[in-house]
Amino acid sequence: MRVIQIKILFPLNALHIQTDIIRHNASSLAIIQAVAHLLPSARNIAYFDSAFHQTLPAHIHTYPIDPTIAARNKLRKYGFHGISYAFILHSVATYLSKPPSATSLIALHLGSGASACAIRRGRSVDTSMGLTPLAGLPGATRSGSVDPSLVFHYTHDAGRPAPRAAKDLHITAAEDILNKRSGWKALTGTTDFGVISAKAADEQDPEHGRCRLALDIFVDRVLGFVGAYYVTLGGQCDALVFAGGIGEKGALLRKRVVDGVKCLGFELVGSAALGLAWGAMSANACVGRPEEQQSWRCGGLRNWV
Repeated sequence: MRVIQIKILFPLNALHIQTDIIRHNASSLAIIQAVAHLLPSARNIAYFDSAFHQTLPAHIHTYPIDPTIAARNKLRKYGFHGISYAFILHSVATYLSKPPSATSLIALHLGSGASACAIRRGRSVDTSMGLTPLAGLPGATRSGSVDPSLVFHYTHDAGRPAPRAAKDLHITAAEDILNKRSGWKALTGTTDFGVISAKAADEQDPEHGRCRLALDIFVDRVLGFVGAYYVTLGGQCDALVFAGGIGEKGALLRKRVVDGVKCLGFELVGSAALGLAWGAMSANACVGRPEEQQSWRCGGLRNWV
């Protein structure tokens, strides 16, 4: 893929990173160009975060809109956090002494940006994020999936350019509201989910109510995807994996989620139950199936990196 082809994709990425596009895509492209200039014989490889989800079935990645317009504007579910999910798949497969092609997981990448992924025999078959990372789970400043009409009732200026948007990004007020002015920050005033969890657990804290609500919302949305993906996998799931900053450190969230899916046969075991974080990478807390309980007692993902 040439530099000019990467530039063509910028309008799609603008919804992902918005006004941070200079810090992300543009700076990454500048690095590629600099290396190409200084080391003309070296090979540059661009790995896209959505590449892992290119195995999504057509009925999953297709939106029920005019197919001609969808094809022309490249409107489909792409999914994100693919680099994380690829690492999770190979790490869990190694831990279970199974080839990735025989490993099926429900993986949760939970951080400021959060998503879920159903992996059947080593291939992504569904994921919560869509055309942009706004779809699916709520995050630090993202609303996650909401009624598409909501934003037009939220403000009459929804279709107008966002005041903070760069001139060449064409970000609307609606996109700015749902991407940058929603999520935990809108509900609680902070993007720190550790603070939110602590206050949600402390009934004496004056902010307990709204922090508990934020936690309840997140747990509910996560459970919705876990349940749906369990059905997608036909009940053939080797593990439910928590990754990302919240997935690693959020012991209360993990417990609430696993309590909610005990009916499917999951339970916390080993270091995941103790809330310990193992390894330098993000896949560091797991939930095993009861019949595999013993294999999960030997230190979580401590030796995975």
